[in-house]
Amino acid sequence: MAAHAHALPLDAVTEQAIDWLVRLDSGHSNDGDQQAFAQWLAMAPAHSAAWMDLQQRLNQRISPALSQLQADGHASPSVRALSTAAGHRPGRRALLGSAAVALLTAAGGGIWFNRRMPLMAWSTDLHTGTAERRRFALEDGSDLLLNARSSADLYFSSTQRLVRLRAGALIAQVAADALRPFVVQTAQGTVRALGTRFMVQQEQGRTLVSVLEHSVRLAPGDEGAGIALEQGSSAWMQSDRVEAVFATRVDPSAWSAGVLEVHDQPLADVLDALRPYTPAVLRVSAAAARVRVFGVYPLDRPMQVLQDLVDTLPLRVRRWSDLVVYVDVRDA
Repeated sequence: MAAHAHALPLDAVTEQAIDWLVRLDSGHSNDGDQQAFAQWLAMAPAHSAAWMDLQQRLNQRISPALSQLQADGHASPSVRALSTAAGHRPGRRALLGSAAVALLTAAGGGIWFNRRMPLMAWSTDLHTGTAERRRFALEDGSDLLLNARSSADLYFSSTQRLVRLRAGALIAQVAADALRPFVVQTAQGTVRALGTRFMVQQEQGRTLVSVLEHSVRLAPGDEGAGIALEQGSSAWMQSDRVEAVFATRVDPSAWSAGVLEVHDQPLADVLDALRPYTPAVLRVSAAAARVRVFGVYPLDRPMQVLQDLVDTLPLRVRRWSDLVVYVDVRDA
């Protein structure tokens, strides 16, 4: 497994700039979209700076959108400045404020750099990068397998073995130790090993736990006793409750073998699984997100997976350089 760098979430303004890129170039934009975009650009210097940074990195498709704004008479001074030829960049910097733009451009560069090499991951005990799965041997004889874009901290002492999962997913193979319980902590609660092997996956607002051997005990929030989960079972843990995942033919730990198994799941779930395996920003339309997907796909080739989906489902993929990929339903 080749090691690649971890990617962090983009900041809110860059996310908005990407959303505008997709919206304006989707083929479905109208005059209202153009006016709204012009208003967004003029709203704050940070918006213009983020759009400029995106334009410079993609170097395609954005300038026509700006030109259209000018032709339609919707362009504000900041929009006109952004659409100036490359040779007039000092003028654009002067318009936005040279110090602010320099700072934001540096920040924007760091944001895109973080798609491959995150700063936050450097401060954790264990971490993996984009498209990297890695096994870590622990001092007690246990081992952890981390999925791509995952990070965790270790708190081992004479009385405890605590793993704090910061992001992503892990599979723990736990060595016996009668004196020290083995616990994985997430933002929603704790998972205590009562056996030897289990998976924990941190998601937005919830944690997925799957027991591969023996059992574990889930304690959401500050709950004391917790709830037992047996071998072959999975559950979502939220800060105030645990919800069982009913049996399916999908193995939630299949990523450990480098594959993604889906059985009648929405495309949105598939893209969520692919995101840790590509530095590209993946976007999907609401209609495409609902398309149901079946199959087994290689995680290490996410762009090939998208092509396979396009070949078999009513989908289309649009790309802006190697930074942004948009999945939509195919036109009838």
